[in-house]
Amino acid sequence: MSIYLLCLTTNGGLPVFTRKKGECENVSEVEHPNRIFNIHPLSPQLPFSTVASLNGFHMFFKSLGIQLEATTTSKQPGQNQSQNQSPAEAEEWTYIWRDLNAVTLIVCGCGLGSEQLLQTLADLVFGAIAMFISRSGEMAHATLLERLKKDAKKYVPIVDAILEAACAGTQLLGYTDCLLTAENGQLLQSLNDFSGHCGSLFCCLVVLGRIAVATEGWWDLDSRDRELLHFLLNSSSTLQHDIPVYLPVKSPNIAYRFVSIPVAPNSALCVLCGAENASFRELHAHAMNAYRNEANLLAAAERCVPRSLPEHLDIDGNVLAIILINRQTRKSLFTRNLNQSSSAKRIIVGELQRLDILKKFFDQTMETVLQFEGEGSINRATLLDQFCCSDYHKCYAHADDQANVLFLLFVAAVPTHAMRFLAQRIHDNILQEKSVCW
Repeated sequence: MSIYLLCLTTNGGLPVFTRKKGECENVSEVEHPNRIFNIHPLSPQLPFSTVASLNGFHMFFKSLGIQLEATTTSKQPGQNQSQNQSPAEAEEWTYIWRDLNAVTLIVCGCGLGSEQLLQTLADLVFGAIAMFISRSGEMAHATLLERLKKDAKKYVPIVDAILEAACAGTQLLGYTDCLLTAENGQLLQSLNDFSGHCGSLFCCLVVLGRIAVATEGWWDLDSRDRELLHFLLNSSSTLQHDIPVYLPVKSPNIAYRFVSIPVAPNSALCVLCGAENASFRELHAHAMNAYRNEANLLAAAERCVPRSLPEHLDIDGNVLAIILINRQTRKSLFTRNLNQSSSAKRIIVGELQRLDILKKFFDQTMETVLQFEGEGSINRATLLDQFCCSDYHKCYAHADDQANVLFLLFVAAVPTHAMRFLAQRIHDNILQEKSVCW
């Protein structure tokens, strides 16, 4: 699993930054109609000739009036292929080219699953840059390159956090990572009190890097804006912030204040407000007043991580991992089942392997739905229950009429006809729990 990310200026093709993540040892040869660019091996710092070759494809097609968006290449079987890898797994690379204002992003990915994930990653990376640079003014200014390099210390940690999330396989890009606890109902009441006192509709409570509760205004924000603010907080070494940021979707030209206030050792209260709102000292006082008597609730919520589900919720021992999403609000929960049967623990070794298996099933399912929806506006995809089986595990997807979709990874011993019943029961146990505030 490897990612290379190149950021260039659109007009001059000058490199702004290059980032990598994963086992970045070599990239396949990319074939041009007139020549072949050999762009491997890759060092930690990409050679300028490699950057120019990749950018050359993009510029060549633009000169023909064609927008190059993506391509996939692979070597011939047997070349530099490890003994335990198939040709597709060992050598297949996907390339994404994106023109965003005066910036060109080139993403090279291997072993990451669907192309849609790389497209989402490119959107988030551009959003990370646009959080600190006004789109209408500074993005079009002649000194953009200098500004991009000057502000690199602000957005590069966010870019690194995005790449880490994409490679780790424990988070769904494009969705807001949530925490469901039995204390969420009471925590939400305190959050709404804080929202009223500080005069902002956009507030949320983050517990160990996951959003436990948020106001309706926060969920009304575009999912990309929410996710970028989430990465901004999680990529920092402190939970306390008061910085101006642009929101790439909601407000690309007028900056908001993003304020985060620690209310527990691993929990922070986040709020978006304007410069005319209360000072940080006043916001801090409001936060302390709202959560002064909630220390036990916050501690109980922190104990639910990494499971991300209420402690009292019983999940069948034959379930290895769970993904729950809402396609409208773009909320997500991605976790493994800690209460597994002894036979389940012997079948698939390693929690990351379990999560990766279910994530691949999730990617394939959602990519199929998106492709169907993209065929025309008259088509509306209705996601039906579906499953897949292998010698060692089974996967099942269950959808309801509220845009919720539950993905489960079972052990292979579970009868196929029983998966629907188990999925419906787990779905009801989670979502009918009023206190979790899904």
